[in-house]
Amino acid sequence: MRSKVDAIYRHGMRPILCVGETAGERRDGAARAKMRWQVAAALAGRPAGTVASAVIAYEPIWAIGAGETATPGDAGEMCSAIRDEVGQLAGAGTAAAVRIQYGGSVTPGTAAALLGAESVDGFLVGGASLDAGQFAAIVLAGA
Repeated sequence: MRSKVDAIYRHGMRPILCVGETAGERRDGAARAKMRWQVAAALAGRPAGTVASAVIAYEPIWAIGAGETATPGDAGEMCSAIRDEVGQLAGAGTAAAVRIQYGGSVTPGTAAALLGAESVDGFLVGGASLDAGQFAAIVLAGA
């Protein structure tokens, strides 16, 4: 994971770092630890400005392509934990500046509630982006 992020920065691009857990990890109470490990593996030891330029997407693996979405509470909890980890790695100012998105099967019906969750700054939209009507409805949920 780190080598991929290194290559992205080396070529002057902004990484979108996707982190998340499997259904088993979530069930076993290991979701936060897995996410923290992923964030640290990709971003530890980098300058604060470099970390602040990253976009981090919480994408629960169990939701991708399954049509399942985390509850707003679960999404907010995990996005807040991501922000906390960034704060540990690069400071509170960097944690406040980094953009954290939710990316687990966002739909027009779930978008507004998810945007109201703590630390969710936006979405990384997958399959719904292939349907202009669905995508527009998700965009309008944030307006």
